[in-house]
Amino acid sequence: MENSVTNLLNIKYPIISAAMTWITSAEFVAAVSNAGGLGVLGPNAGQNKAASTPLENAENLRNEIRKVKQLTDKPFAVNYIFPMGSAIEDPFTSAIYDVLVEEEVKIVIAIGQSVIQNEVERLKKQNITIIYRDLNPTVEKLMEAEKSGVDALIVTGYEAGGHMSKFKISTLSLVPQIAKKVSLPVIAAGGIIDGNGAKAAFAMGAEAIYMGTRFIATTENPASISAKKAILTAKSEDFIEFKSGASHLRTLPTEAGKKALELINLGKADEAYTYYGNGFKLGLLDGDLTKGTISVSEAAGGITEILSCAEVINQIMKHLKQ
Repeated sequence: MENSVTNLLNIKYPIISAAMTWITSAEFVAAVSNAGGLGVLGPNAGQNKAASTPLENAENLRNEIRKVKQLTDKPFAVNYIFPMGSAIEDPFTSAIYDVLVEEEVKIVIAIGQSVIQNEVERLKKQNITIIYRDLNPTVEKLMEAEKSGVDALIVTGYEAGGHMSKFKISTLSLVPQIAKKVSLPVIAAGGIIDGNGAKAAFAMGAEAIYMGTRFIATTENPASISAKKAILTAKSEDFIEFKSGASHLRTLPTEAGKKALELINLGKADEAYTYYGNGFKLGLLDGDLTKGTISVSEAAGGITEILSCAEVINQIMKHLKQ
């Protein structure tokens, strides 16, 4: 299914795996790319403990990039976090940049609260393709991002997993509005788990999908089997949500999640953070369904089996071609 996104990224199918914290790895990324999509190494890819310095973090990523190259000759991408808040530079970002250049990575999924122009410019000087995902997307913000020189835009609706937009705008509302306003390729994210969702995204003007939760429940994903089983048994009405910093977080009702919600409702945000701050790793990677959080799309209620990455992609493409 050739379009501007597949041509831009030199991939067979317009399906990109999300840059999920803790639960990507070289094996998983290569499986997505070998199946015709674009695999993406996310934060802490392939690791089971957090790096303590920018250099350690970057070297961990370098090792994972090299593993991917051993497992596939297909394109893949790396997550790139723009400096946040008022910062225009970040030592972790700069260390990652050096590794991208040295390892000749050619595609990044750049995320941020806004586009950082000097980051775009130095990536483009290395001929790196930039797919930008705003953490709190609006029509106006992505119209502004288009002017920066990025190559494509991920439009994430509130249905998505992980930390969700503070604006709570759905994929159904956001994607068609932005697709009408920008000339860059639009990639839809949030609540897409199958061919029906992908077909809807394309009908709204998207040219590719960016998908996380469905890819967690795959054989190659490094998430724990406990987390995968929790996704299979989840019901969309079970999830709880609470404010998390500047955005929001959704989780299955683990003990840690329920305690965090209780404390936030009492106005004790700092105390609540101690219950969910490391929740992605504890819940999704380690499989601790008491102390961790299972932060996935609310569409998880529609996922009923663990498949291989190739099976997920092939099912979606078969539906799109009907």
